[in-house]
Amino acid sequence: SMKKRKMQKGILICLSLFLTIYFAGCVDNSNRNPVVTLTINSDNENLNENGEGIGGTIQIELYPDKAPNSVAYFIDFIMNKTYDNFSVSKVFSGSIVQFGDPWMSKRIHTEIEGEFKENGYEGNDVEFKRGTVGLDRFVKDDYNSASGDFFILLSDEAGKSYTGKYAAIGEVISGMEVLEKISNIKCYPDYEPVYSIRTLSTTVDLKGVTYEKPITRERRTYPGVNTD
Repeated sequence: SMKKRKMQKGILICLSLFLTIYFAGCVDNSNRNPVVTLTINSDNENLNENGEGIGGTIQIELYPDKAPNSVAYFIDFIMNKTYDNFSVSKVFSGSIVQFGDPWMSKRIHTEIEGEFKENGYEGNDVEFKRGTVGLDRFVKDDYNSASGDFFILLSDEAGKSYTGKYAAIGEVISGMEVLEKISNIKCYPDYEPVYSIRTLSTTVDLKGVTYEKPITRERRTYPGVNTD
């Protein structure tokens, strides 16, 4: 009957609506990648257009499936508070913001092998582009000298010389405008900021996933010292 057909149609519409909502929910939950929040301490002398210290938050989604040991290393630094009060060490206007510890105030005594193509690691196919986060190397020509410093790209153009040559570990999902402001602060000829700018805190939402400790080795090179 007409009534029965209408009822069946109504049930089918309800069912398809339910399945759509259910699977949309499932898709959201399937992304278990950790999300990092960097909070920039606004108590600094790098002023924005309103004459206030530059501050704000930057969120990064990490890619543990692409660079598992590099991501584990990064998470370990967050957990032991190394990335709290961590400095912006270099800025290239509209191009790169680098966070690092060239002054060894954080006493980092480990390093890891580089998870990128040019170092014989095939699992990391992340392309460097605007928003990509990568691990820096302490010694430019030593592919296994990453020891905590990291950088974020602000342009696709800048990424061309990094893809396959550095370990990409994730991507900025919010706060690019904060990084743009940081990239334009006053700096010395060696690109080091004139006025200190640091993180206030760095936290990570692991989304219930447990990460193993990273595989590290003893650091071989320090500022001004080569222990090889």
